[in-house]
Amino acid sequence: MGNGTTAAVILCLVFLSTAIGAALGTVAAGNGTTQSTVTVTNSSSTASINANSTGPYMLTMVITTNNLYNSSVGTQPAFFVQGSNGLESSANITLPAHRLIEVIIMNFDSGNATFVGPQYENVTGTVNGTMTFYNNDAMNATQGPSGIVLQGAQTVSSLSPQLELLSHTFTVPSLGLNIPIAAESTEVAYFTTGGPGWYTWLCESLCGSGANGLEGAMSTAGWMNGVLTVA
Repeated sequence: MGNGTTAAVILCLVFLSTAIGAALGTVAAGNGTTQSTVTVTNSSSTASINANSTGPYMLTMVITTNNLYNSSVGTQPAFFVQGSNGLESSANITLPAHRLIEVIIMNFDSGNATFVGPQYENVTGTVNGTMTFYNNDAMNATQGPSGIVLQGAQTVSSLSPQLELLSHTFTVPSLGLNIPIAAESTEVAYFTTGGPGWYTWLCESLCGSGANGLEGAMSTAGWMNGVLTVA
């Protein structure tokens, strides 16, 4: 990405991750603990977190599209992780063991891709087998008397290609985790990590290069796959 695009994405995701985290009852510090009391109502949930209580560990991921893979392939989509220095590589993601994880995935990809199989349209491995889905074009936020109010959210257990353009998934097969991702959307889900270990994460859509869409980004760590380290 160019410097202007990178800066714009970082500013956008800082606002969105703060607003979404607050609306779901979490203002996360770097160690995954809450900083203040937040009580916010949106169209799908009401949550309250006490000050200084231990909350979910937050993992914020961003999918961008204007990433030059090489001169012959051109640009490809890629997952990034929001870290202390801005957008960082997703090739190696570290999460704490035996912890509730709040994952926020912001997808700036407007493209449509075919999933490897229809089962990847379903949400699996998350708390209650659901996620909160925001259409980025329909998301609105206002400052209410009790905090930030987000509108435009839906709690879903699957995404239908008849209703939404499907772009990617965040899938960790060994954890039974699958989060389908629609075009230009934000997904929020919770899952728990077990004991320490190393797991492969990947996207289960044909969103890479080559005749079958499985080359380029799809076959490269830090683009559409990587290692999830639970420690």
